[in-house]
Amino acid sequence: MALKDMLYISYLLPAARIARHIPRVLTPATVDGDNAFLSLVIFKGNTKKAFHIPAPPIPFDQINIRTYVVDPQTGAPAVYFIKCGIRGRLITFLYKTLSGMPVESCSFDIFSGTGPDGHYDDYRVEGNWHGPLAVRAVETAPSLAALDPFSSPADALQYLMDPVAGFYTAWGNLLRLEIFHEPLKPRVCRAARVDIPHLEHLGLLSAEEIGQPHDLLLVPYTPFEIFLPPKRQK
Repeated sequence: MALKDMLYISYLLPAARIARHIPRVLTPATVDGDNAFLSLVIFKGNTKKAFHIPAPPIPFDQINIRTYVVDPQTGAPAVYFIKCGIRGRLITFLYKTLSGMPVESCSFDIFSGTGPDGHYDDYRVEGNWHGPLAVRAVETAPSLAALDPFSSPADALQYLMDPVAGFYTAWGNLLRLEIFHEPLKPRVCRAARVDIPHLEHLGLLSAEEIGQPHDLLLVPYTPFEIFLPPKRQK
């Protein structure tokens, strides 16, 4: 799978709040003993060579809501998928059938423009996911130099972007899937606008919190592999 214009919008929240949205057998991956991250990830995608099974190259544009947990198998940070919105009813149906992932169809468009050096002059998202949504990001740096409360950029990226396992609840079970991509090298942005009411509908954030994310990181392009079928986590 090829992913483009992938924006991570992250919020630092008390781990006790995160725990209410994950299965009891999982533990929030805290970054300072008391807090963990919730992220919204928006990207353009294509299913070609995505699932290690024959698949046509169907657009796979997605918005996923995730948090970070301790992988019971490895002790490393992993992703827990809370909800995913996919643009297009066909790919939504196919992906839900194959994986059981908590996905639903939604409509949105990503608009981006870059200069000769790859600097994002414009990044906007407009659409509807249980209500109108709008995001505008402005690039402030070509690479990540530091991100509080992590001790180094490498630690931040390992936590937020580079976990190799993901969990979600489907068919009455907790499922675990594995993914692979090369280490990501994001650009740093600031939020000019973040308006996604569905985060409030889900009980994850207040309207005020939605507009004040902790950080925004933007990955121009990465190949990405998903290994299906998922396995039941015992």
